[in-house]
Amino acid sequence: MFTQQWKLFFHTCFWFLASLHVYAEPGLSLAEAMRLSTQHQPLLESLDNAASSSMAAAVASSQLPDPRLKLGVVNLPVTSSDAFRFNRDDMTMSTIGVMQEMVPTAKREAGARAMQATATQYQTEKIATSKSIQRDAGLAWLDVYEAQRKVELYQRIMNEMTAERNVIKARIASGGAQLAEVFKLDTQLSNTHHLFITAQRDERKARALLSRWIGSAANQPISSELPMYSLSVNRDVLNEQIDKHPLVLNAKQIEQVAISETDRAKADRELNWSWEVMYGKRRSDLSDMLTLQVAIDLPWDRPNRQDKRTAEKMLLVEKARKLTEDRRLELSAELADVLADQEAAKAREDEHQQRLIPTAKALLGLAQAGYQAGKQNLSEVWDARRGLIEVEMEHWAILTDIQRAAIKLAYLTNSDPFGNAPSGYSQMLE
Repeated sequence: MFTQQWKLFFHTCFWFLASLHVYAEPGLSLAEAMRLSTQHQPLLESLDNAASSSMAAAVASSQLPDPRLKLGVVNLPVTSSDAFRFNRDDMTMSTIGVMQEMVPTAKREAGARAMQATATQYQTEKIATSKSIQRDAGLAWLDVYEAQRKVELYQRIMNEMTAERNVIKARIASGGAQLAEVFKLDTQLSNTHHLFITAQRDERKARALLSRWIGSAANQPISSELPMYSLSVNRDVLNEQIDKHPLVLNAKQIEQVAISETDRAKADRELNWSWEVMYGKRRSDLSDMLTLQVAIDLPWDRPNRQDKRTAEKMLLVEKARKLTEDRRLELSAELADVLADQEAAKAREDEHQQRLIPTAKALLGLAQAGYQAGKQNLSEVWDARRGLIEVEMEHWAILTDIQRAAIKLAYLTNSDPFGNAPSGYSQMLE
């Protein structure tokens, strides 16, 4: 009986080592997932298209309007016996002409600058969006990793419970165990299986979220390696880092767009004018006519029109400035929240390393020694092993929390732990 029990014990250990080998296979790494998240990303490509369209609009805004070709009939009789006859009245003539509206250069340049500022705003928005996508993809990868690790560890616990159940059943026949022990273990096994199913569900949901950013690549096996990226923070320069955050820089560019729209509204006070040349053809015995005309805008109600437009744009500038400050406050609050999570996770990690893990290992060692000396039951060894696995499970969850905090902190402090900085970000800081 002793030999059979140890065979079962070593069988479980062999399964555990085999499972480690399976998860040691290379798979999708955290850095690779974050890199893939910004490749062929429709959201980012749409911002590229928006920037290109604004640049095209800037070129168009800097040009004069197209000239107009004018065709017509002037002074055609419509009453009496001469009605609708082209050769009866001396003043009747067919005309052809060209008209050109002249928009002041300052007004056209202001319109072009406004569209250029909008294009730059789309570019800064793309960079900010790229950073947030990489962060979200990294967090989704960690969710998959944690769920996958839980699936592995719950499977280990269930395998050990199954092996222990077989041992207990074998001992019942010889009177070394009672049927109640089997029922108790079945209850524990059922509860663990419930947690196993929940972990599998969490993994599927996490992969679905990851697929939002990297598509079908989210279905690849996840790397068994958890990258231990650690970021030290200098609290004296946190405000400076917040000011350089892509979201703040994008908000500042939105301010520039509002300012350029104000300049455009001011430039609209410049008066448009137009010129027109028209050639009139009369009947053959009369001379043809040439007409030259100039038209000028008359802003007779400027206080209620042009001035109100300018006031509107100036208020939008103030709105943009307040939103920039709100963005700073939002990021500062988020940074404080992440720092609290990071410090708590590191404290929990220290507690596990210094006390919980050594204690769980010591309890297992004592249980094994007591079993070999015939002083403890094999079930106590199984309980100690499950206790160690549960501590290990919690430990991996803590390590994952540390990396979550690190990714969020890297996002907030403009760090680039995996070399995936969005293109154009360094130029934006200049």
